[in-house]
Amino acid sequence: MQEARDLFDSMPERTLISWTILMSGYAKHGPSAEALALFKEMLSSGDNHKTRLRPDSYVYAVVLRSCGEMRELGFGKGVHGQVLKKGEAFLDGFLENSLVNMYSSCGQLEDAVLIFDGIEKPGLVAWSSMLSAYVKNGFEKEGLSVFLDMVSKGIKLDAFVFSMVIKACSNLEELNLGIQVHGLMVKKGFGKGSCLFLDNSLMDFYAKCKDLRGLRNVFDQLYEKDLVSWNTLIMGYVHNFYYFEALRSFRVLMHDICYCDDFTITSILKAISSLHDMGYGRQVHGYIVRTGFVSNSYVMCSLLDMYIECIEHESWEQWEKVPLKVYAGLERGEANECIIIASMLKWCSLLSNLDAGKVFHSLASKLAVDSDPYVISALIDMYSKCGVPDAALRVFERVENPGTVTWSALISGLSWNGWFVEALTCFNKMQLNGIEANEFTLTSVILACVALGDLRKGRELHCKILKTCYESNVSIVNMLINLYSQLSDHRQALKICSLVSDAEISWNLLIQASLKANDYEMIHKLLRRIQSCFGYLEPISVCDIFRSCSSPVLLNMGMQAQAYMTKRGLLSHPTSGNGLIQMYSGCGQIAEADLVFESMPEKSSLCWTSIISAKVEHGHPSEALTLFNEMRRRNKLVDSSTLKSILKACSQMGRVDKAHSLLMSMEVVYGVKPSEEHYSCVIEAFTRAGMLEELENFIDEVVVDKNDTKIWNTLLSSARVIGNMDMAKFALEKLLEIDPNDCFANLMLGKVLVMLGKWKDASKTKTLGPNSSCIEVQNKIFEFVSDQKPSEDVFYKLAEIEREMEELGYVEDRNHLLHDAEEEEYDGAGLGHTEMKAIAFGLLSLPHRTPVRVIKSVRMCGTCHHACKFMSTFVDRELVVKDNCTFHHFRDGKCSCRDSW
Repeated sequence: MQEARDLFDSMPERTLISWTILMSGYAKHGPSAEALALFKEMLSSGDNHKTRLRPDSYVYAVVLRSCGEMRELGFGKGVHGQVLKKGEAFLDGFLENSLVNMYSSCGQLEDAVLIFDGIEKPGLVAWSSMLSAYVKNGFEKEGLSVFLDMVSKGIKLDAFVFSMVIKACSNLEELNLGIQVHGLMVKKGFGKGSCLFLDNSLMDFYAKCKDLRGLRNVFDQLYEKDLVSWNTLIMGYVHNFYYFEALRSFRVLMHDICYCDDFTITSILKAISSLHDMGYGRQVHGYIVRTGFVSNSYVMCSLLDMYIECIEHESWEQWEKVPLKVYAGLERGEANECIIIASMLKWCSLLSNLDAGKVFHSLASKLAVDSDPYVISALIDMYSKCGVPDAALRVFERVENPGTVTWSALISGLSWNGWFVEALTCFNKMQLNGIEANEFTLTSVILACVALGDLRKGRELHCKILKTCYESNVSIVNMLINLYSQLSDHRQALKICSLVSDAEISWNLLIQASLKANDYEMIHKLLRRIQSCFGYLEPISVCDIFRSCSSPVLLNMGMQAQAYMTKRGLLSHPTSGNGLIQMYSGCGQIAEADLVFESMPEKSSLCWTSIISAKVEHGHPSEALTLFNEMRRRNKLVDSSTLKSILKACSQMGRVDKAHSLLMSMEVVYGVKPSEEHYSCVIEAFTRAGMLEELENFIDEVVVDKNDTKIWNTLLSSARVIGNMDMAKFALEKLLEIDPNDCFANLMLGKVLVMLGKWKDASKTKTLGPNSSCIEVQNKIFEFVSDQKPSEDVFYKLAEIEREMEELGYVEDRNHLLHDAEEEEYDGAGLGHTEMKAIAFGLLSLPHRTPVRVIKSVRMCGTCHHACKFMSTFVDRELVVKDNCTFHHFRDGKCSCRDSW
């Protein structure tokens, strides 16, 4: 344009054509301001009215185009006024289209519509201008209506029209309509590489609508691919979080074309940042240096962000200083100084480098960018992450009119430092000042509510979120799920899930909340939803799912969960395997728990503890001790739970000396301070061994907290095992001293007093309510309650079993008074209690030789225990009963508990 202007200035005489050509050049290539200045100069040229040049319609059209480019509405209206003075005959189609374009470019859609409606027979250009006006000003639906009118009126469509329609579909994410437009394009001869500009627009449309298959199909059908095509493909993958695909496409681009531009590099650096792939990032850094992109500030800012992101998410100690080197090599200017300073402040906050942060704070002040909202936010974040919230507050207080970003940074920083009350106070001030909260503000305030346990404030905040249309924001919804989950309202947390898609729900929070509420049925429902959407699960959540199946009546559910986790490859983590061991142990399947443990390639300390606990619980104490010795040999961490299981194993085996010595040395050897649970195990060992004098000395001299019910419950349980009434009476009296309203202790004391002949005292004791037993058959759980009559089939089956037992010489054992305390009175062979009804139902419903697994809400009575041992000799299957004390595996006339429960 400069050469053209020099020639124009050297002309001795200029015609209208000369002026028009130069103005048209400026309008097309820029700067548009020169076109307007030239137009003014042309109007004032000439010595008098006769020699002065008169612009024609084309000149006015060129000037109007420049007005639209510069959004010079006032100048454009002046030109429109001159056109109107010349009369309707002067106004041709080309000029009308230019007027529509000028008003629409300046955002005056109503004026553009008035001009368009006044055109008698609008042609393609007028329709295109109106369509473009709507789309460019954010009225995509109106633009699509214009397009449909064009189609219905038979207006010939060109590539520009299709590009604007595709852009409208992209902005609205109207995939189905866009696909129909794509089909029309093909029909009109614009498909399969005939127009590269249009194909690139199509690729952008499919990317924005998240249809990556459509994006790839368009790209693969291109006869010729330019760099814009490659950039659109790579950016499409990056924006849809398909970072590996973006890297693959970048490699192919560099292999086929061997060059790229700044748009390519900034996109690929974003993918690398998200993958935290420092190695690949360094390779791109090398390419940037070799090709001279170090002078491009946008590329270098992206490179800086890449290093910072990788350092944030991975341990890259050797690269922590790289951002400082990149910063030192940047060619800075006023346009990007704020971005660079903000990035470096983020680097300082990640490393908690307060000294470097202060240096950049001083630099921001020196460069006069410390009033920029993003720099201020970065400063507040830096001081907060460096543990100096007071300094963050001082930075904030110097801001005259803080906006949303600044308030959010402060509230987030206060929450980060545990200043939750102050964070809520700032949020209230922010609301009083009329500042709208954003996603980051709301998540920080919800976090403060969780930390303070303030459910009421959390609910108030939830109401505000509903009013501000953030109810479908994924981050906020997951924080609300966390709020309700942590504050014991998991049902409300589940209701919130409907606000976002299943793929975006934080399933881990919901599972933990349901487990905390003992709502195992809900966990199983959640698992089915996770299966349908392939939801993300952490190893701890996999463990929680298995724990929810740790019951004999939920074995099938647990096995289904295991099959699903195996299919997804979620069992390789030790935490998941630990949960599986606990699940099989809780279901009474000790052999399967053993198999899981043995097949684990990596066994954590928790896994060792779980299998040792399982062995003890199922009556294999010697195996537990062997595993414990192996665990120590492999230098695995021994914790409180491990030692509790070993003490219990010693108790079961009668190894009192080993239990006592282990208790006395555990703090020194293992660094574990004994608790009431550990004391209880040793008390059980003394009692089972009949060492009552030593037991009394142990309680008086060693046990610290004698008001803990665990101690006396253990003593009572042991007294029940050995049938010592005096010891049972002593333990019960201690329990009633601690809690006089303990119904179970009252009932037990009554039975003990009867045995001791104290009838008058026994009459003052209380009674317990009904109990129940459950069994699972064909994925359905059936419950049998003590105060309900069984069905006719179960009744007849019980009678049949009773007859068979009598024929085989069964003699009822009534020497179990202390074991029968929780049960209702029943006359007969001992087959009237709930576990016997459940076993009878299992014998009727389950296939031959399938184990019958029952769970009982209270301790199994001695009569039923004796009856089950006898039944196991002729029913040709294993009987498993899990009561509130232990597992009972009945096989061949024996029980795994060795009659001590």
